[in-house]
Amino acid sequence: MLIDTHAHLSFKDYNDLDDVIKRSRESGVEKIICVSSNVAESVKAVEIAKKYSGIVFAAVGIHPQCTDPENKDSIEAQLARLEKLIVENKNMVVAVGECGLDFTEVADNERKRNIEEQEKLFRGQIELAKKYNLPILLHFNKAHDYFLNKHLDLGNIRGVFHCYVGGKKRLNRFLEFGNFMFGVTGLVTYDEGLQQVVKEIPLNRLVLETDCPFLAPLPHRGERNEPAYTSLIAKKVAELKRISLEEISRQTGENAMKIFGI
Repeated sequence: MLIDTHAHLSFKDYNDLDDVIKRSRESGVEKIICVSSNVAESVKAVEIAKKYSGIVFAAVGIHPQCTDPENKDSIEAQLARLEKLIVENKNMVVAVGECGLDFTEVADNERKRNIEEQEKLFRGQIELAKKYNLPILLHFNKAHDYFLNKHLDLGNIRGVFHCYVGGKKRLNRFLEFGNFMFGVTGLVTYDEGLQQVVKEIPLNRLVLETDCPFLAPLPHRGERNEPAYTSLIAKKVAELKRISLEEISRQTGENAMKIFGI
């Protein structure tokens, strides 16, 4: 079973969502997790999950960088809105995220949260995941070492290291988080460093992600990504692991179902 565990279907890129879902089904993708970057996207993710019930499920969350500049609510108020979405849509919301830490530069400095704000937002979403027994989707960009050294308390929650690019040297430390899977995106089809890392990650710790509309795999690099391309990621992982595409589909599907409870 192919499952795209990280798709941004609420983005304006998808004004043809019916066709996108149809192509995903035709390519063998049976389930999609629609992931959010802010409160507005979280609301829309729930709406999409309701429209495509049984196929699309929602993850509600706030990206560490401020991707919703029109929202002037406090962090506490935004977290409260996420919690309300979780409580009122228990059958649709299957995860918290994406959230985490992002220390990259952004073009508009007014949209950049400082480390203290990012940690506050991150901790708040960790607590939501704990409170409602939901998995959490973790985004780290230039923040892997900070996270490992900070010892943020994840407790016993489960989740996914989204688009893992922490490299080989940190892999063993991240593998110690036994309740977490490693998300593999279309980067694996052309990034030789990531290919070597994926070879080292146990098969029972891998899930597939498109991160669409970003990171389209070869031969679609540079184009709009979509869930249908999950099969291309699976094919490359199968090649790297030297096992069949059917086995990759089965195992990563089981891994996803274990994490998300779908």
